Amino acid sequence: MDRVNRTSKACGPFITFIWGTLVSLFAYGNKRIRLRVDDGDERTVDVLNIAIANGRYHGGGMLVAPDAEPDDGLFHVTVIGAMSLPLVFWHLPKLYTGKIKVISQVSMTTGKRVTAASEQRVLLDIDGEQPGTLPADLEIVPGALKMIMLNGKK
Repeated sequence: MDRVNRTSKACGPFITFIWGTLVSLFAYGNKRIRLRVDDGDERTVDVLNIAIANGRYHGGGMLVAPDAEPDDGLFHVTVIGAMSLPLVFWHLPKLYTGKIKVISQVSMTTGKRVTAASEQRVLLDIDGEQPGTLPADLEIVPGALKMIMLNGKK
């Protein structure tokens, strides 16, 4: 995300975010993460990315958590498993069409608490900012933010 923040947005958010994503894939690579959601078993996963979301979209219109609702009181955890670069390119359009769920290397779950750690240096990206690295222990606080929505919902 730091790469995107330092890049001109003259080409619009879609091009900026897709370019930042692709360059980061080449530079950053896959990571091995220990992940636990709620009181479930800790699992070790090799990942390209893990998104812990309370909304559906990430920068540039990426639909990384297509079932997320900001007011459901849950994190929607999308684990994008390790893939080769050709496979990433093949599946990249699904990230924008909401079809990310059909990719066999992608798993999704929900929970109120997520703990992640790694022996590797893994950067955190929280709403476009990079506050540090793993380990992280995240807990959702339902109703902490009051929102006004124009489509008739809460």
